[in-house]
Amino acid sequence: MPIITLTTDWGLRDHYVASFKGELISCCNDLTLVDISHEIKHFDILEASFVIRNCFEKFPKNTLHYIGVTAINSRANKNEKQNFLIVKCHDHLFTGSDSGIFSLILGDAPKEIFKLPVSPHATLAEVHDLFLLVARSFANGESITEMGTPSEELIQSYHTRPTVEQSAIRGSIIYIDSFDNIISNVTKELFDDVGNGRPFTIFLRKSEYDVHKIHHNYFDAEAGEIVALFNQEGFLKLSINQGKASGLLGMKMMDTIRIEFDSPAKTG
Repeated sequence: MPIITLTTDWGLRDHYVASFKGELISCCNDLTLVDISHEIKHFDILEASFVIRNCFEKFPKNTLHYIGVTAINSRANKNEKQNFLIVKCHDHLFTGSDSGIFSLILGDAPKEIFKLPVSPHATLAEVHDLFLLVARSFANGESITEMGTPSEELIQSYHTRPTVEQSAIRGSIIYIDSFDNIISNVTKELFDDVGNGRPFTIFLRKSEYDVHKIHHNYFDAEAGEIVALFNQEGFLKLSINQGKASGLLGMKMMDTIRIEFDSPAKTG
């Protein structure tokens, strides 16, 4: 059965998501719809890309992922042509406005790009109707890439990357989840490579807070204690056991963290 996932910044308070899903079901009887998230911050393609990137490969191959989030600085907001694309990558299909989100999700992986027929200044209604046509073709087992024109054009956006300074790593906060847990762009691979088993200190935004231990789970810490661990995707995550880390630690998206490792001479 064909699967379409939906990721938008429309929220769940209004009727927008329900109306959209109702139209999809009405035109495609044998379609399975899966909500990834409708609570993305408005116009925040960084947050949307993080959510999609960390789950799309859990779905069966040939799933179609609809992205209803457009960056406020995209071409469409500069009175230029708004390209509506289908991108094929990792045996999955992605569709949405070319706001830079495809490059954030898929990075440098080989991809096929198809530009769908949208007028230079298409209205939201026109784009909406076009996707219904795409969904209908997809549900009928047709090749939706044939609806577009092959293209090599894709807006490039980039995630911040950690920097390494001798025995230190400088990272950034790239996501704050619904539990107020803080997720950084420092991977376990980088942490292990730079640290090489040495003692360390994680310095947070407020100087009075620092961490010296990587935990295996939340139960390793007392209630109210800061917990540092690597999540399933391999990113360094900072939490407060039974608390809200982002608010209590005064940290927000794109804030920095610094990890300093003891020098070899000191550890020796």
